[in-house]
Amino acid sequence: SSGINAEYGDWMVDRSNSHNPDAVFITGDLVDSSVKNLKRAVFGLKHLRSKYGTFYVTGNHEYYTNDVDNWLHYLSDSLGIHTLHNQHHVISASSNSSQQICVAGIDDHIAKKIGYEGHSADPVGATEGCPNGAPIVMLAHQPNGAKMTLKRVPNVNLILSGHTHGGQFFPVHIPVWLVNPFFAGLYHPREGTHVYVSRGLRFYGAPMRFLSYPQYTSVFLHPED
Repeated sequence: SSGINAEYGDWMVDRSNSHNPDAVFITGDLVDSSVKNLKRAVFGLKHLRSKYGTFYVTGNHEYYTNDVDNWLHYLSDSLGIHTLHNQHHVISASSNSSQQICVAGIDDHIAKKIGYEGHSADPVGATEGCPNGAPIVMLAHQPNGAKMTLKRVPNVNLILSGHTHGGQFFPVHIPVWLVNPFFAGLYHPREGTHVYVSRGLRFYGAPMRFLSYPQYTSVFLHPED
């Protein structure tokens, strides 16, 4: 999230809209300061366009702001974003579960560690009530949250994460690779389940990247044959 401003936010929105997506997923670390300080910088997200809407989960940096609940309210009430606070939303082309996708999201893995009141990653709670037979897409900012989801939700089909920045620059790649169960790109940890870790669009700390390019990702889902 470091370096986000209204101009860059508008560029991201334009790039996303140019692809005419069915849905937009924001997997956390959107902001690193309070709503008061950054609401103008992210206001352009209101103009994201997709068939089924924009979905968001918290990252660790949102918890460092000590303003998480205000962010959830602002993004939802003012910008029209589906904020998934250990919750899910069913994308539906019909009442038939074969034409539905359950999009779930969990609080960031760090919330429990720092004792943030009212927040703790709960993948079971987030997916409770998903339609039987509907594919489950889980948004979990940290790869450690993805690992937790794999252990607790056996029928999850796709987990979308971020956090690592792909190491951002050498030699930071090495400790980042060591402490995260998934580093960057696509993984297939078991039959019927994939994990994808985005390198993200910005940076943390030093405004640079080396051997880790920024990215936004288009994901195409296809029914099983």
